[in-house]
Amino acid sequence: MVERIRSGAVCGIDGYEVTVEVDARRGLPTFQIVGLPGTILRESRERVLSAMRNCGMPWPKGRVTVNLAPADIKKQGAAVDLAIAVGVNACAEDHPRPPRERREAVLLGELSLTGELRPVRGLLSIVMAAVSRGAEVFVVPTGQAWEARLVPGIRVFGAERVSDVAAWLHTGSGLQEAKDDFTPGPLPAVPVEIPAFFALTSPEARRLAIIAAAGRHDTLLVGPPGTGKTRLSRTIGALQPPCSRKEAVDVTRIQGAAGLLRRHHLDGQRPFRAPHHTVTRAGLIGGGPGLRAGEVTLAHNGILFLDELPEFTPAALDALREPLEEGQVAVARGPGSRFWPADFQFLGAMNPCRCGYFGSRVRACRCPVTLRRRYVSRLSGPLLDRLDLFAEMEEGGDWSLRAGTDDIGRIESTWRDASCQVADTRQRLGRDRHATRQADLVACRSWLDTRGADFLDEAKRSLGLSIRALIRSARVARTVAALDGRRLVTRVDLAEALGFRKETMHIFMQV
Repeated sequence: MVERIRSGAVCGIDGYEVTVEVDARRGLPTFQIVGLPGTILRESRERVLSAMRNCGMPWPKGRVTVNLAPADIKKQGAAVDLAIAVGVNACAEDHPRPPRERREAVLLGELSLTGELRPVRGLLSIVMAAVSRGAEVFVVPTGQAWEARLVPGIRVFGAERVSDVAAWLHTGSGLQEAKDDFTPGPLPAVPVEIPAFFALTSPEARRLAIIAAAGRHDTLLVGPPGTGKTRLSRTIGALQPPCSRKEAVDVTRIQGAAGLLRRHHLDGQRPFRAPHHTVTRAGLIGGGPGLRAGEVTLAHNGILFLDELPEFTPAALDALREPLEEGQVAVARGPGSRFWPADFQFLGAMNPCRCGYFGSRVRACRCPVTLRRRYVSRLSGPLLDRLDLFAEMEEGGDWSLRAGTDDIGRIESTWRDASCQVADTRQRLGRDRHATRQADLVACRSWLDTRGADFLDEAKRSLGLSIRALIRSARVARTVAALDGRRLVTRVDLAEALGFRKETMHIFMQV
């Protein structure tokens, strides 16, 4: 007799359904798993055997064969442990077939040697894939029931031990159905040093942070060491309003598939990814052994921050061109391509030269012209053309560690006003950043008055702007206008937006 149990696995960030087929027949006692199991799944034989023995569950006599269908896809992860154990147990006991609802249930869970269920990586992705194939009932580890319940229209049962699942399958009792609880959890508190830095930094830096956060504009900060580039980037991330429910579910699905999910509730915190400059191209974009998601996908609906930008390899940086433009990344590996979401806000920080002090009023630059040009030229023109805002961070003048730190009320008020301004502007502009990113010249013209359109045409000729740079400048000007509560973009808004172009910066004019 062959028992069939529905389960699932995850590949990258995408889940897919796996059917576990168990056959027990006469022969020498063996236990074999076929169907391209990965290393983790090959080891599940020992986990399943120990778990069933320690739970007092019978083992069938003779030869036991487990097939994981479809057989042409390599299975990774331990999510099918529970399904294998329940299928083997069903072959060992003579019970009447359960009703269709329980027979078609999807069983997900990793087994410990004592028979307890442990969380599995990518559970939400697997549940979504199974629902698309018609699944309606799921049995998952109790601690992950909230994650499965993020998918509407299904029944979820939480389980602690494999013996409880086997008993429920035959009797329909012993497991508690998880109830709907979509109340978002609390957001982590903003570190106290970020509002303090924001209140004490220059008005120009505060204005830049508000514009970048309100419009989710891709930004590059240039300046000598210690001018606050990294801190301002983290401030831009902290100013972002929380994710919508749909965005939060997407973030939870991606982080769960990558094994990065540490919370036990849905919240609206946007991811902030800051990989080291030694990251590989596969680590940044995705792929590699095991087909893991890259930093651009892990930063979806959040921020990707690259510090010391010229220290990254040019090949890795140029791979960001398509995600910056399209909001998704195509990862080609194996039989086909996979398209993963990558709608992130890019923030970069760099020194103006190798020694870091070109243009500094405090220390003299030691870099020759050729070395300075070689350093800046590690950033390709097509990549820079895809960024919205360029800003030179100025060195502070005379200051004291005590300056302004006692005025807690002013710090909180400044931060609260800026956060409200960003949230209101984001509401006016709309949440779909990808739609505005793909705006064409016709859409940009609809934002401009007559004088603004003429001014932008004149700037295009004088600065040598590309069509892409022209559109991105218009998008920045639209954010500036929305910050003032206006829909129509004026010449003043365009002048401020063009002041953030790289064509007006001394460091790029010298290259």
